[in-house]
Amino acid sequence: MKNIVSSLLLLASFSLLAENSIVSKGYEVHYNALSSNFLDAKVAKSYQIPRSKTKGFINIAVRKLSNDKSQLSTAVEADIKISAKNFYGQDKDISLKKIAENDGAIYYVGTLSVTNREVIKFKAQVNPRGSNAHIDVNFEHEFYTD
Repeated sequence: MKNIVSSLLLLASFSLLAENSIVSKGYEVHYNALSSNFLDAKVAKSYQIPRSKTKGFINIAVRKLSNDKSQLSTAVEADIKISAKNFYGQDKDISLKKIAENDGAIYYVGTLSVTNREVIKFKAQVNPRGSNAHIDVNFEHEFYTD
Protein backbone atom coordinates (compact mmCIF):
# COMPACT_ATOMS: atom_id res chain seq x y z
CA MET A 1 0.00 0.00 0.00
CA LYS A 2 3.05 2.17 -0.15
CA ASN A 3 2.19 5.63 -1.34
CA ILE A 4 -1.45 4.80 -2.08
CA VAL A 5 -2.76 7.46 0.27
CA SER A 6 0.01 9.83 -0.79
CA SER A 7 -0.86 9.39 -4.43
CA LEU A 8 -4.58 9.53 -3.84
CA LEU A 9 -4.46 12.67 -1.73
CA LEU A 10 -2.09 14.36 -4.13
CA LEU A 11 -4.32 13.41 -7.06
CA ALA A 12 -7.43 14.58 -5.22
CA SER A 13 -5.84 17.89 -4.35
CA PHE A 14 -4.86 18.60 -7.95
CA SER A 15 -7.94 17.26 -9.69
CA LEU A 16 -10.71 18.36 -7.34
CA LEU A 17 -9.42 21.39 -5.51
CA ALA A 18 -6.48 23.69 -5.52
CA GLU A 19 -4.11 22.41 -2.89
CA ASN A 20 -3.70 24.86 -0.09
CA SER A 21 -0.60 25.47 1.95
CA ILE A 22 1.04 28.05 4.14
CA VAL A 23 4.69 28.57 4.94
CA SER A 24 5.49 29.77 8.44
CA LYS A 25 8.35 29.49 10.93
CA GLY A 26 10.38 27.11 8.77
CA TYR A 27 7.50 24.74 8.04
CA GLU A 28 5.05 24.19 5.24
CA VAL A 29 1.54 23.07 6.20
CA HIS A 30 -0.57 21.51 3.44
CA TYR A 31 -4.31 21.20 3.99
CA ASN A 32 -7.26 20.11 1.97
CA ALA A 33 -10.93 19.25 2.36
CA LEU A 34 -13.24 17.32 0.04
CA SER A 35 -16.17 14.93 0.07
CA SER A 36 -15.02 11.52 1.27
CA ASN A 37 -16.87 9.76 -1.56
CA PHE A 38 -14.03 10.92 -3.85
CA LEU A 39 -11.63 8.59 -2.04
CA ASP A 40 -10.84 5.25 -3.66
CA ALA A 41 -12.93 2.53 -2.00
CA LYS A 42 -9.95 0.24 -1.31
CA VAL A 43 -7.88 3.02 0.19
CA ALA A 44 -10.76 4.26 2.33
CA LYS A 45 -11.42 0.73 3.62
CA SER A 46 -7.75 0.10 4.31
CA TYR A 47 -7.44 3.25 6.42
CA GLN A 48 -10.95 2.96 7.92
CA ILE A 49 -12.15 6.20 6.36
CA PRO A 50 -15.93 6.21 5.75
CA ARG A 51 -16.89 7.05 2.16
CA SER A 52 -20.11 9.01 1.73
CA LYS A 53 -21.45 12.09 0.00
CA THR A 54 -22.48 13.32 3.45
CA LYS A 55 -19.01 12.89 4.96
CA GLY A 56 -16.38 15.56 4.53
CA PHE A 57 -12.72 14.54 4.55
CA ILE A 58 -9.83 16.69 5.73
CA ASN A 59 -6.12 16.10 5.23
CA ILE A 60 -3.23 18.00 6.86
CA ALA A 61 0.47 17.37 6.29
CA VAL A 62 3.41 19.22 7.85
CA ARG A 63 6.84 19.49 6.26
CA LYS A 64 10.04 21.03 7.62
CA LEU A 65 11.73 23.27 5.09
CA SER A 66 15.43 22.85 4.43
CA ASN A 67 17.81 25.79 4.70
CA ASP A 68 19.52 24.39 1.61
CA LYS A 69 17.33 25.22 -1.41
CA SER A 70 18.66 22.13 -3.23
CA GLN A 71 17.24 19.88 -0.48
CA LEU A 72 13.63 18.76 -0.32
CA SER A 73 11.45 19.42 2.69
CA THR A 74 10.86 16.52 5.08
CA ALA A 75 7.64 15.27 6.63
CA VAL A 76 7.35 15.81 10.37
CA GLU A 77 4.92 14.75 13.06
CA ALA A 78 2.81 17.45 14.63
CA ASP A 79 0.32 17.99 17.39
CA ILE A 80 -2.77 19.39 15.71
CA LYS A 81 -5.87 20.76 17.40
CA ILE A 82 -8.72 21.33 14.98
CA SER A 83 -12.19 22.78 15.20
CA ALA A 84 -14.87 23.08 12.54
CA LYS A 85 -18.03 25.20 12.49
CA ASN A 86 -20.74 25.72 9.91
CA PHE A 87 -22.28 29.03 8.81
CA TYR A 88 -24.61 29.02 11.82
CA GLY A 89 -21.74 28.57 14.27
CA GLN A 90 -22.63 24.96 15.02
CA ASP A 91 -19.62 22.86 15.98
CA LYS A 92 -18.77 19.92 13.76
CA ASP A 93 -17.32 16.87 15.43
CA ILE A 94 -13.93 16.10 13.91
CA SER A 95 -10.83 14.35 15.17
CA LEU A 96 -7.66 13.65 13.28
CA LYS A 97 -5.72 10.41 13.06
CA LYS A 98 -2.15 10.03 11.90
CA ILE A 99 -1.27 8.00 8.84
CA ALA A 100 2.44 7.30 8.38
CA GLU A 101 3.57 5.82 5.07
CA ASN A 102 6.59 3.57 4.56
CA ASP A 103 8.26 6.27 2.47
CA GLY A 104 8.21 8.71 5.41
CA ALA A 105 5.10 10.67 4.42
CA ILE A 106 2.88 11.66 7.36
CA TYR A 107 -0.75 12.74 7.05
CA TYR A 108 -3.38 13.70 9.58
CA VAL A 109 -6.87 12.86 8.32
CA GLY A 110 -10.38 13.12 9.67
CA THR A 111 -14.02 13.12 8.64
CA LEU A 112 -17.09 15.11 9.58
CA SER A 113 -20.77 15.08 8.69
CA VAL A 114 -21.84 17.63 6.06
CA THR A 115 -24.94 18.63 4.14
CA ASN A 116 -25.28 19.92 0.59
CA ARG A 117 -23.73 23.36 0.06
CA GLU A 118 -22.68 23.53 3.70
CA VAL A 119 -19.73 25.86 4.25
CA ILE A 120 -17.42 24.68 7.01
CA LYS A 121 -14.83 26.94 8.62
CA PHE A 122 -11.80 25.05 9.88
CA LYS A 123 -9.35 26.35 12.47
CA ALA A 124 -6.25 24.31 13.17
CA GLN A 125 -3.39 24.93 15.58
CA VAL A 126 -0.34 23.10 14.26
CA ASN A 127 2.64 22.48 16.52
CA PRO A 128 5.43 20.55 14.77
CA ARG A 129 6.98 18.06 17.20
CA GLY A 130 10.36 19.09 18.55
CA SER A 131 9.73 22.75 17.73
CA ASN A 132 8.38 25.80 19.51
CA ALA A 133 6.59 26.81 16.31
CA HIS A 134 2.86 27.39 16.58
CA ILE A 135 1.15 27.75 13.22
CA ASP A 136 -2.50 28.76 12.82
CA VAL A 137 -4.28 27.44 9.74
CA ASN A 138 -7.73 28.85 9.01
CA PHE A 139 -9.73 27.98 5.91
CA GLU A 140 -13.23 27.19 4.74
CA HIS A 141 -14.71 24.75 2.29
CA GLU A 142 -18.14 24.34 0.73
CA PHE A 143 -19.25 20.71 0.45
CA TYR A 144 -21.61 19.37 -2.22
CA THR A 145 -23.61 16.20 -1.60
CA ASP A 146 -25.90 16.17 -4.67
